[in-house]
Parts: sequence; structure tokens; C-alpha cells
Amino acid sequence: MRSRVTVILVAQQGGEWLDQTIAGITAQSLAPTAIIAVNNGGSERVSEQLMASGAERVIGLGTRVPFGQAVAQGVQAAGTPGAEPDTSDWIWLLSEDACPEPAALEHIVSAVQRAPSVVVAGPKLVDWDRPEHIIELGQSLTRYGARWTLRRQELDQQQYDHMQDVLGVGPVGMLVRRDIWEELGGFDPALPVYDDGLDFCVRARLSGHRVEVAPASRVRFAQSGVAGPKIDRRRSVLRSAHRQARTAHLHRRLAYAPAPFAFLAWLGLPLLALFRVLWALIREQPGHMVGEFVSAMSVFFRPHAIIASRRRIRAHNTAGWSALRQLRIDPKSVRTARMIDREAILASTGLQRRELHFISSGGLAVLAAAIVATIALTWWALPRTNITGGGLAPLSNLGQLWWNTRALDGVPADPFAWVLALLGSVTFWNPSHAIVLLLIAAIPLTALGAWIWAAQLTESKAGRALTALGFALSPVLLGSLDAGRLPTLVLTIVLPWLLLAATRCRESWSWAGTASLLAGAALAAAPILLPAAIIIFIVGLFTTLRGAARVLTTALVPLVLFAPKIVTSLIAGRPLDILLDPGLVSTFTPGTTWHLLLGFPEFGLEGWGNILAGAGLGGPPTTLLIGVLMLPIALLAVLGLFTGRVAVTLLSSLLGGLGMLTAIAAAQLQLIVVGNESVALWTGSGLAVYWLAVLSLGAVGAGTLRRAATPIVAVALLGAIVAVLPVSTQLFLGRVPFGPASTQMPALVQAAGETQPGIRTLVVTAEAAHAVRAQIVTGSGLRLDQIRSADRTPEITSADESIAELTGGLASVGGPDLSAELREAGIGFVLLPQSGSDSERAELQRLFDQHDSLVSAGQTEQGLLWRVVEPDAESDAPGDASELVGGTSLSGQTIWVIQLVVLLGVLLLALPTGEVTYRPERRRKPSRWKRRTSAKAAERAAAAASGAAASGAAASGAAASVPGTPATDSEDAAAGAEPDAPLVAVPGTDATESDAPAAEQSPGGEAIDANTADPVIAPDSEAVVEPVVDPDAASSVDPVIVPDPAPDPVVDPTPAAEPAQPTEPTQSTQPTESAGPEAESDQTDGVSR
Repeated sequence: MRSRVTVILVAQQGGEWLDQTIAGITAQSLAPTAIIAVNNGGSERVSEQLMASGAERVIGLGTRVPFGQAVAQGVQAAGTPGAEPDTSDWIWLLSEDACPEPAALEHIVSAVQRAPSVVVAGPKLVDWDRPEHIIELGQSLTRYGARWTLRRQELDQQQYDHMQDVLGVGPVGMLVRRDIWEELGGFDPALPVYDDGLDFCVRARLSGHRVEVAPASRVRFAQSGVAGPKIDRRRSVLRSAHRQARTAHLHRRLAYAPAPFAFLAWLGLPLLALFRVLWALIREQPGHMVGEFVSAMSVFFRPHAIIASRRRIRAHNTAGWSALRQLRIDPKSVRTARMIDREAILASTGLQRRELHFISSGGLAVLAAAIVATIALTWWALPRTNITGGGLAPLSNLGQLWWNTRALDGVPADPFAWVLALLGSVTFWNPSHAIVLLLIAAIPLTALGAWIWAAQLTESKAGRALTALGFALSPVLLGSLDAGRLPTLVLTIVLPWLLLAATRCRESWSWAGTASLLAGAALAAAPILLPAAIIIFIVGLFTTLRGAARVLTTALVPLVLFAPKIVTSLIAGRPLDILLDPGLVSTFTPGTTWHLLLGFPEFGLEGWGNILAGAGLGGPPTTLLIGVLMLPIALLAVLGLFTGRVAVTLLSSLLGGLGMLTAIAAAQLQLIVVGNESVALWTGSGLAVYWLAVLSLGAVGAGTLRRAATPIVAVALLGAIVAVLPVSTQLFLGRVPFGPASTQMPALVQAAGETQPGIRTLVVTAEAAHAVRAQIVTGSGLRLDQIRSADRTPEITSADESIAELTGGLASVGGPDLSAELREAGIGFVLLPQSGSDSERAELQRLFDQHDSLVSAGQTEQGLLWRVVEPDAESDAPGDASELVGGTSLSGQTIWVIQLVVLLGVLLLALPTGEVTYRPERRRKPSRWKRRTSAKAAERAAAAASGAAASGAAASGAAASVPGTPATDSEDAAAGAEPDAPLVAVPGTDATESDAPAAEQSPGGEAIDANTADPVIAPDSEAVVEPVVDPDAASSVDPVIVPDPAPDPVVDPTPAAEPAQPTEPTQSTQPTESAGPEAESDQTDGVSR
């Protein structure tokens, strides 16, 4: 059966792309019967360009309409073809940015001729600038009705050339039988951009026909928005394309669903819109939020379009939806393809996930060793659900825990209160249990984080093990574990992950949000690191301006958490209070500079000083011994400093230097007073950063040693373990200052605290001869989340003076009646702990018994207890810090809400969505209009009229209409053709050969001149074909000219005559108007099969 093909070419911008597309059409090895061009709302110059192309008719549309409507106008303007036996009429849909390769039409027509049941066929769409990349090869539907296409990351290696039957194809390059087009009513007007071709193919399938792809037919496609969506790198364009795709998807879902489900789904569109907006926020796609809402609501307010689409489907649904089931894409293929696409996108953007080889590189072995170590060193904490002692105290219940994150009585909460609230929420039924779990998990979690950080620096197994085990068993961590310094444990766990996120924050918003949260947690646990963090932040910000917005985001959480404390400290005139350590204050003696350089925060080197002092050795031998034990790590760090990558060495050096300076400065800052003794800030926070930096350099150094690294790292780790042997022994033997929380206060006080949370207990401890220390505990006992560093001052405040006077009155012989003072302070109990001198305790007991305001409650496990006569349990003692922020305009509630909103927003930003977005590469913009000389215009007109002769290769039956092909002897046979007689395009067999060399072809298929990008005449392709008229077609209205396929062509030695100039076509503004040029059949049309 013969096939007559009419090309419907839609243009709206014109320019270079249209020139190349026209050249591609005229260069087809199988010439189309006719070309109908549609100027879709373009300028007059677009019409002029189309008229110069040789199109039989040019239709001008005043306004721009969807591609489907423009095609419908072109089909209507083509008129009704004459009836002819054994001939089928087809229309080939092209846009100005879709350039077919020379054999595209021949291959796609051959595909439909092989199977008469195929009524729609599509080509392989490839990228305009990179023809080796596939854009689309057929379309399908997923289980939930989403459109599915072959992804653009695929290289065309002919891996899909076996494909035939598909559910649908796109509109670009679609070859559709004309009677089917008219029967189905063309494309659905409700689908102007996306899914118009897919929906048409679905309706064709439902009417009992087949749809195929012709992989050998290739069409270059620029996706400029003439047909289908416009796709380029601009985010606004991508957001618009997403909105259009969602609109089409929702419309099809409602059009395809059964009536009851469609009605319910339509009613639920407003709720779906809100859900999709929230989902876009969670998926870190804020640019899609508006599009999701608009798409759902636009479909909701167009029920008439849904009803019309359903009627259109129902009118031709003879095969049933079961006919489509086998052609849908299965979920497994969807998951596999998306995984491949994700990896391809990550690889193309340089963000491909690095394989850590956790098991084969020793990560699992390191983690197992850390778990063994934590079981050996924290076995005493395993059976406990709460703990107190040292720097630890229980947590409040969950509600009170979060309540204490806000400012109370004008005193801001420490940022560490947020960390405690999150930590306690893990075990919400018993928040204090989370502290016990953190003590147990500190060593493994620190080792895991350090190993993953080291894996970014080196491939050496030994180097990674050195960093992980060295940091997990460092003097800072083990010393903090022994003393119950919870903030330092949090810091050592968070620090490796913080460095990992901070160094990758420019890659994505997820990394930036993660870095911001981790920075907030780390600085909340160690405010002394704020100056170092600011320096690192500035260096990172100005190292490169790429991703500066993401770098700025990392400072968001620390800024919000510390803002109330900063304001309070500045108003009070004590800016250094910002650096105060959170939690309970533990007295310690800072180490010397040499001790700090060796990584030990306290004087005495974690017990080595006492051990060697008992052996008669002084301080210098102890420092020397630890120095020898740490020497291998130091040598590896020096080696890494000189052999590692510049970025790694600079970062590690900066971290190490700032960490050491922070530790030295902390040892000199004595901002807290405990009793009559000033206490320095904790040096372990700076040393944690210093330790990790030194071990990072050591890992890099170990990587340069290759095979020799393993024994050297083993020696270094052995030395580090011996250096912490005294404190490890204390932990192993369970000699720790911790106990269950029930032992913190007597049972009577705890019972009263449960019913009267405001009741207070005065705890008086005999420190030395004629020296006591007084402390007020509220409720059932001290809670870690209730401690606020803003209450601490190095000076003696009025509250301290009143407590001192009250304690002095109780400890004096014949003191006055203090009932009123005790009631005013809200004190209900007085506790005399068992610690201190026995003689001093006995004296205090005797004095307390003499006061009429105290009634003895007897001996308890915590010490002697007295009850205050008729205390006012609800009164609160005045605080010195309550007046500091009294003049601020924002209330504590408002500040807390702002902090909570920011934290939730950054948390959503930090959530790993697993979503990657493909942004197309920058496309070279074509020149829309070029200055065309009269010669080029004449060449183009001659090319349109001359038709195609055979080029150098074996031509298929119909000769290609290549610009500049000389006229053949068939010109005389075509001279008498009717003016409007359409040409018949029939794919043929080998017809001609030429001894002349072919013109050099570009990737698009047209001949390219070296000096210009315009298609030019190929002068060396003069081949003459002897035509033979098919006798079967003699009586037809439309004559079919078929060449003789039997003998080889006879090449005329005489030069061919110049082709006659065709009549200039005129533009038609009415689609039904038949004004057009005469179709000069001066070319070989094809052969019958």
C-alpha cells in the first residue's frame, strides 16, 4: 500500500532553527507529498521564512495557540485528499525546533507499512545540540497514571532499537493516519502543553489500534516550547514546566478514572493542593509549592473540560482499558530507572556519592572495637535509667523540659537547653534515661563519626582507624566521661559530623541545613568555641563566593539560639558571659600549656601526676613520659602536614591552631565563682577540636606510608591508650562519682517537690573550719535543664548576700528568729549533707536544732534534714538577672516561638530527600534572523522547487529533496501536473547510484558550508534518474511517478539544466483558503512496495 504523507510544520519564532528544520524536511530520502506550514502567532518575518521554504500552503494565525490547535488548522487547510485505491494518507507533525535526519520519514513510514494495524508512530527524539543523547523514545503510564518517558541522560547506543509497540508517543515527529486523526478529533484542547500526544495515543489504543515507535527514525529536538514544554536551565522555566506537567497529570487522572472515583477525586483536589504544597516543602522544593497549588485548583475549577475529555474517551472506547495494561510501565522498572537517573545526574554534576567501603576498609571493625571499649568502660551505667553526680543531674519531665527552653522571669535559657530537650525527647517516657544512653553510646558514636570524617581525607585503612579510635579514646572524651561533663560528650559526638556537613554545605541546601543544626548543637555545648567558629565561618564564606547563600545559612541556628543570651549579656555589661559553659560547674585545675599541647585538659594528666608523684617523680618527668607516648601521633601529623592536599592541611592547621588557642584562652578566663574559689572555663572544648585536627593530619600522614602505615598506627594507638590508662582504669572499675537520681534529695523532699514544685531546700555543706557552702535546690531536686548560666556572676549579688546572711543566722549561736526570712525565700527544708568534717557537721547540727523555725525530720541517706515551720511553698526567691531584659520589647514567649519556627524550618531544609534535580545544559541560542543575500534566497527557492536527486549513497525509492539538486528528466513528466495535485510519498527500494561525491553532512543531515551555518547547495551531486510512470496510477486523480527499479541508473553525461524557479507562495490567513503555489512534481516520488 502506498502512503501519502503531508507534513504539518508549526513555527512561531523563526530563525536558524526553522532554517535547519526546513532543510531537514527537504533533504528527506523519502520526499513528503506536501508541506503545510503554520505561523503560530509569529511575526511577518516568520511567514516570509515559511513562504520561502517551498511549502504548498502557509497558514497565518493571529494569536498563538497550543500545538494541537495549530496542527488542526494545518490539517483543515490541507483539504480533503482524493480517494485512491491502495493509498493511505498520513500527517507528519513537526515544529520549527524539530529537525529530522535525512532518512527519518522513510524509516517511520516503513514501520507503519509493515503493520497495517499501526495508526500512530513516533520517532526517536534526540537532543538538538547533542544528537547522541536520547530525549524520548515512546511514552507510557505508571501504575498511578503518571507519564513515563525514557530519560534524557541516556546515550543513544542503539540499546532501544528493538522497541516497537508502546502505549504512546509524543507530538513531535508523530506520524498519524489522517482518518484516525479526524475520527478521534485530534489532540485534547484541555492538554495544551503536556500529554497531548500521549492522550491521543491512549484514545487510539482504546479504539482498537496500535501505536509504535521507529527507533531508526531520528529527529533532533530543541524543546523550545513550540510543541510540548519549554525546557532550559532557567529555574523559572523549569517551575513553569512542572506546573504544566502536574496540571496535565491531574486532568488525565480524572478523565481516565471511573466516574464515582473521578467525582470523589475532584472534590478532594483542594485538600490535595494543600498536601502537595506541604510535601513540596518537606522535599525541599519551595519553587514547586505555588505550581502544585495552582495546578490542582485550575483542574478543580475546570469541570467542563474534564467532562468533555471523558466524553471524548467514551465515544471511541471499544477495546477497554484492559488493552493498555500490558503496555504500562511496571513499578520495578520505574524504581530502577529513577535510580539510574539519579546516579547519572549526580555523576554529571560531580556530586556522585563516594563509596566509603565501610566493611572492607575496616569501619565495621573499628565500630566493633569501640563497642567493646564502651562496654568495658561504662558497664556500671547499663542497668540504670537515671544518673546524678559530677556534672550530671536528672532531667525534668518532657513538658517541663521543653518549657525550660524559653526565657523565665527575664532570664534567657541556655542554648544547651534545646539540646537537652531534644535529647530527652528520645526517651520521652523517662527523659533522664537519654543521658544514661548517651554516656554509654558516646565512644561508639564518636568513633563512627571520626571514621567517616577520616574517610573523606584518606583511603588508608590504618589512617581511618587512627582518627576514629584516637578520638574516641582521647583524654578529652574519657576525662569528660569520668567527670560527667555532658556538654563535652555532645561536642565530641557532633564535631566530626559538623566538619563533614560544613565542608559540603555548598553542594546542597540539605547539607547547609544539616551544618546549621550541628553547628547550633556544638556551640550550645561549647560556647567558648564561638570566636573560633566565627573565624572559620568568615574564612569559608570568602574562600569562594559560589554557594555563599548556603554558607550563610549555616550560621542561622547558632545565631537564633544565642541571640537572647547575647542581648542579656550585653545589657548586663558582661559580654564574656556568652562564653560560659552550660550545665553544672565542676571545679578543676587547668593544665599547663605543655599539658594542653599533649591533649590533656586538666592538670595532672588524668591521674599520671599522682601516680608518678607517689613514685617520687615530679611534674617534668610525667610530662616527658606522656610526650613520648604521644610522639608517634605527632610524627604522623607532621608527615601529613607536608604531604597532604593543600586544602586538607590548611583546614586541619586552622582547626588545630584555633582549638589550641581556645583551650589556652579558656584556662585564663575565670568567670565563675564556686564558694570562695574562681573557676576557669573548661579547656576540653578547644582541645576536642585540636585533637580531631591532629588526628586528621595523622590519617593523611598514614596514607602516605602505604604498607608501613599499619604497624606505625598500631604503635601510635597503643601509646595513646597507655596515656589514658589511669582514667580508663577508674572507669573500668566503676569508681565514678555517679549514683541514681533517687539519691539526690531525701524522699520527704522529693515527695513534697512533686506536690509543690516551687518548694526549696537549703543545702548547707561544711567545707572547712568555720566555712560553709550554701545552695538552694528547687522542687524534688536539681534538674539539669533548670540551670541557666545567666544566673552565674563572678560578683556577689544581692541574692547571694541574702542566702549568706540566712545561712549565717542559722549557723550562729543565739541567732534571731528566721521564720519570716525563710518563708520569704520559699525555703521549706534545710539539708546538712554527710560530706565534710564530722566535727563541723556536729556543730552545725547542734546550732540548727536550737532554732525554733526548724523541726528535725531525722537522718536520711543524704544527710540530716530539717523542716521549716509553715513555709510558703509558692514564693520564689528574687533573682539578680530578672531585671536584665526587663526593658526588651520582645517577650520570652515571642522569642521562643521565633526560635522554634527557625529550628523547624532548618530541620525541614536538612532532611535528606533523596531528590536530585536535573538542569539542562546551556544551549547555544540560535540566531533568529540573519541577513540573507538575494543569492541565498534564490538558492532556497530553487531547492524547494528542484526536488531531490540521489546523493552518493544508495538512495531509497524516493529521491530526497536536497537544496541544489539539479533537475532530472522527470521534470518534463511533471510539467503537466495539475496545479494542486499533491505529490505521493512512497518509501522505495534502491533506485539510483551516483559516481559523484556526496556533500559533507552535518550531524543534522544537511549540507554545511564551511563559511556559513546556512544550508548550501551541494554542487557535486548531479545524478539523473530515468522515471517510469506507474500504469496503475494513470487514471488516478493524483499521478504517482515511480522510477524503474530494475537497472542501474544511466547517468547523463551532459550537464543538467537549471531548475525552473517556482511560483512564490502566498500567505493564506484563512485556514480553508486554497491559495497556494502549484506543486511542481519535478522530483522522483517513490516506488511501490
